[in-house]
Amino acid sequence: MAVAAVRIPQILELVVCAALASTVPLAAAIAATHAPWVPRPEKLQPWTTQLRDRQPEEAFATVYRAGPRHLVFVGAVHANQVGSLTFRIIRDAFASFHLDTVIAEGFPTARGPNPESIFKYVSESAPDKNGFVEAGELVPAALGARTEGAVLWGGEAQDPDVKARLLSQGFSPADVLGFYVLRNIPQWIRERRLKSAGDPALKPLVLDALAGNREKLKLQPDVLPGFDEWAAWYKAINRKPIDATFETEEVGPLADGRFGTNKIGYAISRVRDAYLHELIIDHLNKGESVLVVFGGSHLMIHRPALDAALGAPCYEGADMRKARAACR
Repeated sequence: MAVAAVRIPQILELVVCAALASTVPLAAAIAATHAPWVPRPEKLQPWTTQLRDRQPEEAFATVYRAGPRHLVFVGAVHANQVGSLTFRIIRDAFASFHLDTVIAEGFPTARGPNPESIFKYVSESAPDKNGFVEAGELVPAALGARTEGAVLWGGEAQDPDVKARLLSQGFSPADVLGFYVLRNIPQWIRERRLKSAGDPALKPLVLDALAGNREKLKLQPDVLPGFDEWAAWYKAINRKPIDATFETEEVGPLADGRFGTNKIGYAISRVRDAYLHELIIDHLNKGESVLVVFGGSHLMIHRPALDAALGAPCYEGADMRKARAACR
């Protein structure tokens, strides 16, 4: 046992020296010193009302050691205020940890590293006099990555792949497109583009979203061709008209939710979270320290899978300075 204890640091030193003396990236050399982390997507927790009720009301984070590197997973409360706890945790994560990679919610990995369209979007989303930022937590995540030299990636699967998985489970093209549009409503309200789902401004927003998502999903033009068809789809599945009574819970991925749209959301969530889990583990296996910024429900879903893959976290909470001290 004493011999092994001496040899491990020697091996690390040899690997690092070899990397510095060659063209092998240092991160790859460090990654080679441990067995690959094995993804455990079967451990992803179903999102239920019970799990939802256990989720902290405020933003929070979980930090893991991954060999000499770290995984910092920020469970965001989707926020549009620069003074919010979500924004602060993200800023403090960059200040407290060396981060190689940032994985953000809301756009596909297929856009490639450091997509210019995302940086353009966040750079145009300057805070107003009240600190309101339309692009939400993507702003500190993307701008922090650029400032600190980390690589920004989208954490989403390709939409046609998600569609194919849902169709194989018996959902219709209208279900997929209808939900893709419906899930925007809470965001539109946060962005102050709507007061409620009963706002007359909903119709043009829905029409634009139908066109854009139909193209993304590679669906035919006759799938929910207009607002009336979309509203009829909503009424049929949730048994009520689309109006000011709309609740954010209707787009939640609840396995035991009380709305028909929850079933679609749950199916999409399972595809998204399995994809994200594999993506995280892949970057850790490349020897990278990773920051993930996704909604808090995703962190709740991922905890058992990440615990199974990486072991118990070294920190849970919202204070990144304490996290740095705990995870040295």
